[in-house]
Amino acid sequence: MDEKFYLRFEDLHRGDTKRLLDKFQVYEPVISLICQETDDAKFLDLGCGKGEFLSFISACGGDTIGVEKNSINRNSIKKNDKIIFEHDDALSWLKGQKDASFDFVSAMHVIEHLDFPYLYELVGEIKRVLKKEGIMLFETPNPDNLTVATKNFYTDPTHLRLVPVNLASFIIQDHGFSRAYSWGVNESPNIGKSPCLNDVLGGASPDYAIFGLVTRSAFEGKLDKILQLSRGRSTKQICDLFEQRYQNDYSIVLEELKKIECKIVEQNCYYRDQIFESNRELNKEIIRLRHTLESELNSIYQSKSWRVTAPLRVLAKFLRGATKIILNALVSFKNNSKRDFFTIYSHKFRRFFENLLSDSDGKNWNHINSKKGAFFDKYKRILDKAVRKKK
Repeated sequence: MDEKFYLRFEDLHRGDTKRLLDKFQVYEPVISLICQETDDAKFLDLGCGKGEFLSFISACGGDTIGVEKNSINRNSIKKNDKIIFEHDDALSWLKGQKDASFDFVSAMHVIEHLDFPYLYELVGEIKRVLKKEGIMLFETPNPDNLTVATKNFYTDPTHLRLVPVNLASFIIQDHGFSRAYSWGVNESPNIGKSPCLNDVLGGASPDYAIFGLVTRSAFEGKLDKILQLSRGRSTKQICDLFEQRYQNDYSIVLEELKKIECKIVEQNCYYRDQIFESNRELNKEIIRLRHTLESELNSIYQSKSWRVTAPLRVLAKFLRGATKIILNALVSFKNNSKRDFFTIYSHKFRRFFENLLSDSDGKNWNHINSKKGAFFDKYKRILDKAVRKKK
């Protein structure tokens, strides 16, 4: 690949020097401890690029050597008396170094560019050149971050493969390092205790740093204590926070629903009582009106005018019945023979007059104890039906 092309690509995607130096502050406790505990500590950075990490180590007080294969980056490194730059392949250059000659070896975003056999051999050479209390550091994209693993990693055309932290840890310990530690690094500071779904997908630490200790008791165990500190967050941790947020929000919604249900029940009880009270008053009014009407009807039936007009009512009933029979007889006379007609209607007239005479004999013309009439019964049925319906 054209070196100038990759340099332009890095300028666009890596960020400015100040931003990178801020990210490196997470390693300051480790580098400062090495500088304090070791006389003339020697640091090595493989694949140093433009030398930002070399400058950071130098600012902490360490003497550094940077090895970079891309010659274009040579002029970008700000050299001083504590920084040495070597233009060479990392593995080839390491093979020419003496055993136990460095206190610290790092490779920042390098291993994802390497074939596995090359990486495995590189770790072995790093183990060889480290001192007894030496430490190795790799920083690489974190496949636990879903956005990194599915999109961001493939933005760089020189990336070969993601290296899971479990694989990196196994390689380190397989070469005889006493212990491997991993940190999540470079995560966004905007992710709080209530992550959203987007944070679940891309909120885990986008990179991880893995350390290999040659001796766990290095610097009387001080280095081990620093590296044991938990840093960064995994996708599982963010998922747990998201689940807690969901459960909390769900509990709040349930509480609000319970309050609403209680208010609805209270309102229903109130309106039910109001309706019941209204119905009771209405029933009382209906009963009162019924009694009033019955009293008025009774007074009508017991009046002199009702008794005086009783014969007229009987006569009217007779005329209605006779009219009905005569009209039916006219129709029947047209449709039947004379013999059949006289047979049928002689029987009907005889029965009509018998009923009339029997009613007249037993009739109490004063109508004091007589049936009160169809109007009274009909009205009484309507009132009774209304009362039952309200109940």
